[in-house]
Amino acid sequence: MEPASWLARFSRLRQLFWLFFLLTIAYMIWVRNFLAPLTSGEIVQFEIAKTTEKARIIMDHWKDSGKYEQGIRTTYFAYVFMFLYTVAIALGCRFVSLCTRNEIMIKGGKGFAWLILLATACDAVENTALSRILQGHISQLNVTIAYNLARVKFSIVIVCILFMIACFIYWGIDRLAGEKVK
Repeated sequence: MEPASWLARFSRLRQLFWLFFLLTIAYMIWVRNFLAPLTSGEIVQFEIAKTTEKARIIMDHWKDSGKYEQGIRTTYFAYVFMFLYTVAIALGCRFVSLCTRNEIMIKGGKGFAWLILLATACDAVENTALSRILQGHISQLNVTIAYNLARVKFSIVIVCILFMIACFIYWGIDRLAGEKVK
């Protein structure tokens, strides 16, 4: 039997995870609708433009199609999204790893919960570079910063999500095998 304080913390962690997970999804849906006709795919393409020429082409296309103002707005909305996804993923790594009752997974969950902060730091610097580009400071330095930090950010986010999936599979197999949750 687990101590009552552990169960209370676990219950609170579960509640916070689901709250921030749902808030993140709701925010993504709202922002996608608010920023239409600019799509998330177009935003990602701008993040990973890699060259000043490609960044200019994307910006010119946005200006011609009336999406440029939405492109500028997306950099502001990104900061709220950074907070939401960071908290949701950090809580998710902790919560799902605790569900496994496996000490290695639990330690991994703590590590990945901290690792997502690195992705957020990369995202913040990347977003600053993107803002500068959209303000007319199209330099190879800004484009390269945005490109490289976007790749690092996406890599870390994917690894953290894969960790959560692995924990979920581990937990599911234990449940199917008849392991009792203590």
